[in-house]
Amino acid sequence: MRRRDNKMNKEYINAIEAAKKYNLFLKVVTSVKSFDSYNSFFNIYDEAEEPCRRIVVLTKTSELEEVYDENPTEKLEECKIVDENIWIKDYSLLVIPDKIDLSDLMVDKKLVEKLR
Repeated sequence: MRRRDNKMNKEYINAIEAAKKYNLFLKVVTSVKSFDSYNSFFNIYDEAEEPCRRIVVLTKTSELEEVYDENPTEKLEECKIVDENIWIKDYSLLVIPDKIDLSDLMVDKKLVEKLR
């Protein structure tokens, strides 16, 4: 299934079809962000990674489970390439990955071709 956005002159294709056609993997991954903390009792700075949200991505890597998220509060309005993955859509951590419907997701064809 294809859809054309005349305003932006972008051609969208179904994410599942794009994964098959371009030998990519469509995955639901967890985004993480590093947070700094300070323990005043021990005078120690520490850094911890915390999960932020779920993101549907197209990727070349079958083992991908986490992505680093610099701006976890920023809503993902349209597909974009981040660290050689196409971020398609974001969801709350409360959403169970198996409940995310991947069949309706569309991706910009030019981004997919650029990733290949």
